[in-house]
Amino acid sequence: MAGRLTGKIAVVTGGSRGIGQEIARRLASEGADIAVADVDPADETRTLVEETGRRFFSDKVDISDEDAIHGFAVRVRDELGPVDILVNNAAVVLLADFDHVTYDEWRRTFAVNVDGPFLTSKAFLPHLKESGSGRIINITSSSYWTAPPPFVSYISAKGALNGFTSVLAAGLGAHNITVNGVAAGLVRTAAAVENTDESFFAQAVQGQNIKRVQMPSDVSGAVAFLASDDAAFITGQLIVTDGGSTRR
Repeated sequence: MAGRLTGKIAVVTGGSRGIGQEIARRLASEGADIAVADVDPADETRTLVEETGRRFFSDKVDISDEDAIHGFAVRVRDELGPVDILVNNAAVVLLADFDHVTYDEWRRTFAVNVDGPFLTSKAFLPHLKESGSGRIINITSSSYWTAPPPFVSYISAKGALNGFTSVLAAGLGAHNITVNGVAAGLVRTAAAVENTDESFFAQAVQGQNIKRVQMPSDVSGAVAFLASDDAAFITGQLIVTDGGSTRR
């Protein structure tokens, strides 16, 4: 049975695990072939994608390295074809109050969370123009509005990504390319469980209208919608998936 994304090719950065892996699996289940850029091996994601019958390509790439991401774009075209969907998901999260954040840590957070989407969008822009109905989807965070202090560098970077999403949508609309963001709340991933206390999840649920922990599939569903023709006239928007803790 054909899915909404049959015949499409999607790139997911940071797709080796967690939210990125679930996005890759979901887009493949909707019919898209998948390319993953990550600093870690994506063997598990390959298995999940190929189980859906879709093609898969991955490479070790630091998305904050301009030459590396441009080389990746060339290899994706050679392996799969021109890309229709770009999901800028890769991120680094630093938990530290402002007085404990070093400048090197601040710069690394921005290099991955802001420079990465800029460089990746630049590298794949020729693909997306060729597509005729390109999609850029940036994974951001609803913490931008709630601003817990230990996430000062992460939230600042996501705020910049929100601005980038808006202005890029204005600039690329003439090419029929939509640009949107998915602002997720606290998502239960292996990394989140490893690096936070269970009380973080309990506190998040307490502030939500929907009283359960957010899962990666809650994010991937929104991404699949924005990647599809169902969202062809939606651009410059931030879709918040946080169970209602942020109501705007």
